[in-house]
Amino acid sequence: MAAELFKNKEFSEVYNKHMIPMSSKVVDLILTYVEDKMGKPFKLAVDVGCGTGNSTRKLAAHFQEVIGADTSESQLNVARSCTSENNITYILSPSESLPLEDNSVDIINASLAVHWFDVEKFMQEAARVLKPGGCLALSSWLLKTEIYYKDHSETLTNIFNEAVRHISKYSVKILEHLKSEYETIFEAVPFSDKERINDILEIYPVTVTDLLGLIQALYIYQEFLEEDRKEALMFLQNVDKRFLDVLGENDFHATMEVHLKHACVLACKPKLHA
Repeated sequence: MAAELFKNKEFSEVYNKHMIPMSSKVVDLILTYVEDKMGKPFKLAVDVGCGTGNSTRKLAAHFQEVIGADTSESQLNVARSCTSENNITYILSPSESLPLEDNSVDIINASLAVHWFDVEKFMQEAARVLKPGGCLALSSWLLKTEIYYKDHSETLTNIFNEAVRHISKYSVKILEHLKSEYETIFEAVPFSDKERINDILEIYPVTVTDLLGLIQALYIYQEFLEEDRKEALMFLQNVDKRFLDVLGENDFHATMEVHLKHACVLACKPKLHA
């Protein structure tokens, strides 16, 4: 059911508005890695599970051509409406069966996505389409969230994390990859030249409205909403009230800091030897 949720137009718009964007530190890490392994110029990047195109657009400034691939037409429609870069093409395609030639791609990127794939089949497909010496970059933010604001930091952090834990039961299998901090993804990469970095910290300014929006942008909340809409809406109202009880009217709309840890798996396909 989760995959179907991403094809819902209403959810695609919520996801585009509220989901945490691809980490700038992760982008820099990927670009440094690709330059070290392949050198410049950067030619073709394929962003699989591209969703509404946030990571696709971040890559576009650095590559001659970027293809964003996703199985959701509604996600791609939002991506197209938000894209002004003329070197981006969006295609409707599963990550496990890309309409690309063998040995044709410089880098395959998946941001907040690979834990949704049939990982074994995706890795086989990545090995097929990557050029010899081509790179694989797989990243996500992790279930390690801390909120900082005045002397309320611990309480605010607990409220948010308790809310996420409450709805996590709606997609236990997918969350295992995140709980392992992408160790399971790292182990599945078929190339020997690979590394995993799992302590990448990003700090984002947020309000309570942003945090509630982020919860709504999580697929696990959307599955909750599908299963019991009344209960899900009451749950969100209760989280809102808990934040209000802590912050009071004066600070309810204040800007706080959310600290998120990211993991990134990087790998390089072996080069051909003469």
